[in-house]
Amino acid sequence: MTTTMRRLTACWLAIAATAVSARAGDGWSAGAAAADVTPAGPVWLAGYASRKTPSEGVTIPIKVKALALRDGGGATAVLLTADVVGFDRAFADRVFAAIQAAHGLPREAVALFASHTHTAPLVRDARPMLAERGIDLDRAKPNDDFRRDVEAKLVATAGAAIAALRPVSLAFGEGEVSFAINRREKTASGFRIGRNPDGPVDRAVPVLRAVADDGSLVAVLFGYACHNTTLTDKIMTISGDYAGFAQAKLEDDHPGAVALFVMGCGGDANPDPRGTVELGVRHGHALADAVEAVLDDPARLRPVAGRLNAAFDEAPLPLAGPTDRASYEARLQETPENPARRSHAQRLIADIDAGRGVTTTYPAPVQAFALGDSLVLVALAGEVVVDYSLRLKREEVSPGRSLWVAAYANDVLGYVPSARVLAEGGYEGGDALYYAYASLPGPFAPEVEPILVGAVKRLLERVGRKP
Repeated sequence: MTTTMRRLTACWLAIAATAVSARAGDGWSAGAAAADVTPAGPVWLAGYASRKTPSEGVTIPIKVKALALRDGGGATAVLLTADVVGFDRAFADRVFAAIQAAHGLPREAVALFASHTHTAPLVRDARPMLAERGIDLDRAKPNDDFRRDVEAKLVATAGAAIAALRPVSLAFGEGEVSFAINRREKTASGFRIGRNPDGPVDRAVPVLRAVADDGSLVAVLFGYACHNTTLTDKIMTISGDYAGFAQAKLEDDHPGAVALFVMGCGGDANPDPRGTVELGVRHGHALADAVEAVLDDPARLRPVAGRLNAAFDEAPLPLAGPTDRASYEARLQETPENPARRSHAQRLIADIDAGRGVTTTYPAPVQAFALGDSLVLVALAGEVVVDYSLRLKREEVSPGRSLWVAAYANDVLGYVPSARVLAEGGYEGGDALYYAYASLPGPFAPEVEPILVGAVKRLLERVGRKP
């Protein structure tokens, strides 16, 4: 965008913001902040089990960001984003506890989203991964340092965003971009990761815009339901993949604004095509252009007015794996050449021997934010497949109200399949379990879909989603 175009856009935003505020009378405030968390040296990257060496440089910096929102009655929420593949519940809970202690926000008022880039350092303890690969465990220290830095800066950016709160007009709209493709390819032997052009995808691009009284763009929160995997395992440089390139372009085009990305239910979608940095830039810029198209068109934006209401709960997702030691001992004999399956069995045997047993349910965080009467943002844990967002948006539609279903939030526990994906099997249907550094016996039981959908619908009722 040229300097002249930026000035014209700023003038239009000033006029549009005044008009929206006059109609809405909403009394909203927003503040945003960001911090660079790019490590200075080599670290172990997350996302691809085939990698055997640390990172080799940086393509673009990776960041953590925060968007604070406050309604006219003083209710406040903070949405945090991080350019990482994921994090466990313990990490997220430490962040939430620190923010609560510093700012008095209740648990339901704060959410943490991972962009799921596969070219960022591993946040979880790297030692299980290194042990699986026969690598000296002392080499985990750079990732330990990275984890501490990300944790501290998430807390700091939350505070900075709250301190930056100022009056804004909020508006929500939705665009579309087409590079996501269903990746569950059917073969003679079952489903594999590939290309399925006829499979379900959600190509919507939800956009939340916060504009100050002077017409400047304070922040834009946007999302897309597609794995952040344009860059494959052969690319060893650090970046935020397409989501990172999209955020960078939006911030370049709107100096002073903070662009924040949240992943949708893209557990079974990949960018298409993929494999190079150039393609990552192309997809990222296409996504940024889709966001800009919403920002630039008043007809596609609806004012957000009313009160902020948040709710948090846990959905007890049922697991169908064995709970006895003998079953996992048998797996050790069946898979001598598969390090991931062996490691999974060994962890569960260790849990049994330590008296912890094997869990039969997983308490998955579920969260909802109602922004006035026009928008509800749902935050689901794990790598949720697209069936959930398509179903919830279909079943929970209400005139004048939009539902935004995000995932990879608060606990990236692994894949959360639908009943359809479970029945079909394949990577997302259960095989991926062995590559997650969690002691879940899995796969999930078929009841997982109605239980999770039911938990979301109860939250929607609590935050006033239904008329």
